[in-house]
Amino acid sequence: MIRPAPVRRTEAIPSRADAHESLPHVVKFSGGRSSAALAFVLAEEGLLDPERGDAILFANTSAEHPATYEFARECKHRLETDFGIPFFWFEFCTVEDASRGVYARRPSYRLVLPEPVESNPNGFRSSGEVFEEMLSYQGMLPNPHSRSCTAKLKLYPSHELLAEWLGATTGPAHAGHYSDRRYVTPDSALIQYRRNRGAASATAYRERVKFMTARPAARPAQRWRDYTSAPVPAREQRSSRAPMPGPAPMWGADAAEHVTVLGLRADEGKRIAKINSRSVFAEGASKSCSIHTQPPGEHPCFPLADWGFDADAVRNFWRGRDFDLGGPEHGGNCVFCFMKGTRFLAKAACAADPQRRNGAPSDIGWWVEMEERYQRQVAARSGEGTTRFGFLGVSGPTFSEIAGGSAPDLGRYATGTVACDCTD
Repeated sequence: MIRPAPVRRTEAIPSRADAHESLPHVVKFSGGRSSAALAFVLAEEGLLDPERGDAILFANTSAEHPATYEFARECKHRLETDFGIPFFWFEFCTVEDASRGVYARRPSYRLVLPEPVESNPNGFRSSGEVFEEMLSYQGMLPNPHSRSCTAKLKLYPSHELLAEWLGATTGPAHAGHYSDRRYVTPDSALIQYRRNRGAASATAYRERVKFMTARPAARPAQRWRDYTSAPVPAREQRSSRAPMPGPAPMWGADAAEHVTVLGLRADEGKRIAKINSRSVFAEGASKSCSIHTQPPGEHPCFPLADWGFDADAVRNFWRGRDFDLGGPEHGGNCVFCFMKGTRFLAKAACAADPQRRNGAPSDIGWWVEMEERYQRQVAARSGEGTTRFGFLGVSGPTFSEIAGGSAPDLGRYATGTVACDCTD
């Protein structure tokens, strides 16, 4: 049963412009304590309004720690049941489609239920399948200098989802063709690859796209109401471009406006400044702009920072609750993310973790396998030998070395790098 919204102790979010109060508010939930604390504070103080079109989004990379999924599931249940806020889980995927008579894979997304796909075909994936589909599609590993995992698994799918949500559709439309047949095979993809002057060997390329081409060719149409237990508001509340329902424009001068609520804390000023400066660029971005990190209609705000919540305040928030994020300290989102630095990753690989799953991203062995399968090796510019592109850049330490304890303790990747935009 949904509880009525409590009386507000805070009248508004300080970093949100007054003119944006009527816009739909979208809370980006990362699966961590900070973004979860933000969602509950906003809900409990009546600062989220389902009838305004507010929603919470969780992008599942399939590489989270098992404890993260348990925590996210409980958060979704409580926020939907107690406050009536729609809370959607979604995943990156690819589908087949034709352009000028040629079939190819293109990126898309799907809504998922908070149940493992092993027990429900509409449930979420947690064994690295989503992450590997991205690797198979793009043909290269993300690294500290090209964080394509954030772009493809979180940012781009969320933009596609918001186009449907803000346009007040009944749910994500069918994606891909309508045939039961798969038209894209490793061999057909190789033909196009050669036409585009791809230089990898035929054997290496076929192996790379094998995972992607084995995925479903299409994603059926989905309905919002099937993926949330909260009431879905009427079209008028979610539509930023009446009168006709349909995907809202996310780019260009008429981009759909909405407020993005991010769980960055008061001790993360540099990250907040980065996003604010990016907003200035986004306001002038056209549809043809190649940098699609932030839509021009998106207005980010940072309530935790406004209210002085730092890391200690977030920890204190959860001490007073009857549930919390479990798992080891090294867990977090994407347990063995290359951004964490080789020293941290080496310690995490050796640390005890009763929830670790062999062959899944909570085990460093999965990352070793992905790096060996999808790393690129090209002829060195010097003309002698090859250059390898792995998770840690050009000829950097490998995950096999990290797992085996032989990664160098010094170097630019030892202590990690500046945090990426995974909360965006």
